[in-house]
Amino acid sequence: MSRAVTKLTAVILLSAAACEKSKPAKNPADVIVPDGVAALDLAGKPQILFQIFGDRESPHMMPIAAIVNGAIKPIGLTLSGWKQLDAQYMAPGTKYPFYVEGGDPGELTVTHDTTYSLPGCSAVKPMAVVQLAFKTPHADPTVEFVASSGAARPPRPESGKLMTSADIAKLARSIGHAAGKRANLSPAELDSLDFHARMIATGASPAPTMLISFIDPNAGSAGGGQWTGHVFALADSGANGYEATYTHAVKGDARTVEFQRLVNHVDLNGDGADEIIVEAWKYGSDNDLVVLSFRAGLWQEVLRVKQDWCLAASKPK
Repeated sequence: MSRAVTKLTAVILLSAAACEKSKPAKNPADVIVPDGVAALDLAGKPQILFQIFGDRESPHMMPIAAIVNGAIKPIGLTLSGWKQLDAQYMAPGTKYPFYVEGGDPGELTVTHDTTYSLPGCSAVKPMAVVQLAFKTPHADPTVEFVASSGAARPPRPESGKLMTSADIAKLARSIGHAAGKRANLSPAELDSLDFHARMIATGASPAPTMLISFIDPNAGSAGGGQWTGHVFALADSGANGYEATYTHAVKGDARTVEFQRLVNHVDLNGDGADEIIVEAWKYGSDNDLVVLSFRAGLWQEVLRVKQDWCLAASKPK
């Protein structure tokens, strides 16, 4: 390579570096948080989904997602936009319906904002304390519901021929074992885990959806080097009977396996089939909320958001 070319290359690189330095720094007020999430237009008054959690006497509410033109999306806003969302959707006295298992247990009323801080966090998600009015008595000391600023479809009665609990368990084990086999989980390994199966009315078909779970009783709390496995599956009735329509099957080190469990299901976007809300977690990490929608005969993941209360990390001094 000639000296002339080398000098030209150096000039180009120096000019590019100078150009980069000359670009104005992005105004922190214009940055969308969380990072990598598209901006949500609050002017269009999108439907906001909230997670309701905590003890029954003083539960809390936090925004988790939005519905825009029937699509469930993560929420991305500037810091001032998050304050606007707080003022627009979480003002004291605001009332929303809240849901569990496809039903409508009652109505919540926002009582007041709650102020909190997190180490290493310069901005946190808005959170409010709410009061719950149940349509039927609720005995559990804790709550785990979903609320929406827009009306969801009312719960649907189960239809189709009802199966006995013994028949459900037998069929669920068969479907679960088939799913586990694909993850190299033997029947003996699966049967060493806690097993759970039941039916939930989702609207995916005239018959209820079957929920199947094989899970380590110490899920997510075991240290490294320990083996574990997990199957979380859904099955729906079709021409050939019940077949798996969603499968999460894993086997491996307890630190790396992702566990999943049902949180709620309710028709949020009005398409006639419930969205299924799942919590996903791993050892030593933040939990995710996963939303499944029924599309083309299968339950498909349409949204995954971190259950992270921090919007923006503090810059090191």
